[in-house]
Amino acid sequence: MTAFVIILACIVFMFVVESVRGIPGRAVADTALLIMLVGIVTVADIVVSRFTDTGEIGKWVVVAFAAGFALDALYGLMAPERQKRRDKQLRRLMKRRA
Repeated sequence: MTAFVIILACIVFMFVVESVRGIPGRAVADTALLIMLVGIVTVADIVVSRFTDTGEIGKWVVVAFAAGFALDALYGLMAPERQKRRDKQLRRLMKRRA
């Protein structure tokens, strides 16, 4: 239950910060990515738990990802110019791959 509350708090924090910045779509995209990561971590945890006791490590890995997304949103709020520069570099990289 604690992990769920922490993840939910990180998602709410992302939405608040990105709404303040005026780009709530980014929070939606980060949340969708986080949901996909939850699925990947869950499947990996199920597979690994067949061979060894994993305990609650899967939950805490997802909490770490959620905290990373929340910190990224905070970083974007504190240093928007650096965030824009990084976004441009990512867009340029994705165009090269397409």
